[in-house]
Amino acid sequence: MLKKGIGWTYVSLVLLFLYAPILVLMAMSFNASKYNALPFEFSMRWYRELAGNDKLIDASLTSVYIAAGTAVICVVLATMLMLWAVQTNSKLKRWIDSLVVLPLTIPWLILGLSLLLLVSAAGIDKNFTVLLIGHVVISLPYAVLVIKARLQSMDLTINEASASLGANEWTTVWRITLPLLFPAMLAGGFLAFVISFDNFILSYFLIPGGSSTLPIEIYSSIKFGFTPEINAVSTVMLTATTLLIVLIATIMRSSLKFFLK
Repeated sequence: MLKKGIGWTYVSLVLLFLYAPILVLMAMSFNASKYNALPFEFSMRWYRELAGNDKLIDASLTSVYIAAGTAVICVVLATMLMLWAVQTNSKLKRWIDSLVVLPLTIPWLILGLSLLLLVSAAGIDKNFTVLLIGHVVISLPYAVLVIKARLQSMDLTINEASASLGANEWTTVWRITLPLLFPAMLAGGFLAFVISFDNFILSYFLIPGGSSTLPIEIYSSIKFGFTPEINAVSTVMLTATTLLIVLIATIMRSSLKFFLK
């Protein structure tokens, strides 16, 4: 009983350490005080001001668009690469695996500066295509690792069994491979989305002039004067992320039944 109590206390303290700052931020987004002062006075003032802050909303939408594009591209590339890797005996397989995950070992500051110097040397102006490529570079390894782990746990002989029963390649992919791989694709895409959405360094180096992402906008707001509107937009994003996680979990549970119908 004593060990169980100590264990629950330890877990509670860890969870409190992790989530207390987030809960405080969310609570202060409903505080009327501009300086997060106590006593707490409930107000929706900062959400009303957020609704009229076009700059912050545009930055949030830009981050969502870039992150969504990054997630889709990463899932497609990672899936194609890993399906090729498990079906080939090429000597390039090991080298490609290493090169794909190499960005995980490079500091984002160095990577962002390198990409900026490359773009400048090539005479290319900073634009959203370059920014998207940069986000794909840093997000792809995460999608690859998730999908690779799923493929390694799959029994690939089931594809051979499908072919022996007369199914063509497309039928095998749609009825066998995708249902088994789809949860990992969804998880990898979500992870790539989060990495891209939260990234500040590459966005700071590669964002075209006159545009901004949410991390850059938050940094600018803190640098030149923090307002609780940041608390409000952060709360909205946290709520949306939580709902997205619940939705993804629901889809992952029903995906196998959907594909096997």
